[in-house]
Amino acid sequence: MHGLIFFYLQKFADVAASGSTSWQGVQSSTSTTTSKYLASGVYPDSDAVAILTAIAETAGRPLPVILDEFGRFLAPHLLRVARTVVDPGWRTLDLIENTEMLMHAMIRSTNPGAAPPVLEAVRHAPDELHLVYSSERRLCPLAVGLMHGFAAHYGETIAIDETACMLRGDPFCSMVVRQLAAGTTATPLGAGETAVFHPATARAAHAPGVPATFVDDHSVEAVPAAIGGYPVLEPIGRGAMGRVFLAEDPSLRRKVAIKMMHPSRARDPAARRRFIRESRATAAVEHEHVVTIHQVGEDAADGVAGGLPFIVMQWLRGRTLASHRASAGRLPLPEALRIGREIAAGLAAAHERGLIHRDIKPENIFLEGPALKVKIIDFGLARDVGDESSLAQVTLDGALVGTPAYMSPERIGDKPLDARSDLFGLGVILFELLADKSPFTGTSVMAVLASIGRGQPLELREAAPDVPADVADLVMRLIAHDPADRPADARTVAEALAALEKRHAT
Repeated sequence: MHGLIFFYLQKFADVAASGSTSWQGVQSSTSTTTSKYLASGVYPDSDAVAILTAIAETAGRPLPVILDEFGRFLAPHLLRVARTVVDPGWRTLDLIENTEMLMHAMIRSTNPGAAPPVLEAVRHAPDELHLVYSSERRLCPLAVGLMHGFAAHYGETIAIDETACMLRGDPFCSMVVRQLAAGTTATPLGAGETAVFHPATARAAHAPGVPATFVDDHSVEAVPAAIGGYPVLEPIGRGAMGRVFLAEDPSLRRKVAIKMMHPSRARDPAARRRFIRESRATAAVEHEHVVTIHQVGEDAADGVAGGLPFIVMQWLRGRTLASHRASAGRLPLPEALRIGREIAAGLAAAHERGLIHRDIKPENIFLEGPALKVKIIDFGLARDVGDESSLAQVTLDGALVGTPAYMSPERIGDKPLDARSDLFGLGVILFELLADKSPFTGTSVMAVLASIGRGQPLELREAAPDVPADVADLVMRLIAHDPADRPADARTVAEALAALEKRHAT
């Protein structure tokens, strides 16, 4: 465990149970590997567990209660230490959503031997997210306490529903976190004490008529006047790695979209590599159903070495497939087949360039213009087929990356990925378009992952009996549990869907 935790364990021991516990008393009654813990060090997990257990015994309260209390105590201190990598526009759920990135920026990148817990957060709404937590230490009460501590810092109230728990025998914890109330904090982030280690803004609003390609409407940040020489017209959204602006290309006199990395993310070398990787991966694919990248660059920024990376890309007017489906509901068969064919064609172009998208979902399928022409966007998780180098690995210590409902079984497990993982996501999308429901169901992230892991999807013909048998057969093969049972490649799928379009044109 990271030495930073031991520093705050010392402080916590001195105040726990109103003075009935002290650091000296805990140390004298606990067998640990060392009596001194440096903030920059990495120490055995058993030491932290032994210290927390000793605090619980001395205070006369159960260990889970002490873990929760320590989390609430620890949260504001961690926020002060992390102030340089925490986005000032974040609130409680934003912080929780980005905790995995923060841990990498603060711990993994400087101490490769450290093993902080794996967190996968999926934001379902501005006031709700689902969280998967996994750690050999099984200190989930500490995670719960930290989240409540973060909320207290921001003057907010949250409710946490733990639908699965390692302490109850589940393989990992699944939590639904909801914001119940919001407020403000009188103490700005970074104020207060400085930890000395020793041994003993303008709101990003969506303008009328501007497509909300990347939607995030809960942060307040300044809007730059220009990026890389492109005058900024207005903000149009926000993605997982950065904000998106509508800008003017002064040389060609056309509007472009610029995705610029958040300063807090750009300071993290791994996140920076991932952002640049998205740029290069997308720019490498020239196809009518893949968004076009015009330029990749870096813009000068205070406090960020090398500046802020940005991508200048095609300005798409329309909406995402997720937004289209939300308003249109179940799609007619010809439209669903056409959208599926265009997605498959775009994927084929990427796969033939040796790239796997790894996050095919309705939010990453843009429907452009009146014809609703498919454009695949956000290659942020893309990687080269067969490239197993450390720089190519997007996952961190086994973390799940992507959106659970569209993850292939091999993404959830530890099996190698190939292009057929993208075909699985396409199959789930087609199932939803044709049946207006998902083939894998569950009331939580944990339940959905378990459903995919079991390989027991709903049958499309049962969910939508009017879907032709040959169409249903292709969709069910796309979501087959074993990649070997799926179609061989995206080009084959595009051709099969084109044939189905002709066969069922009427």
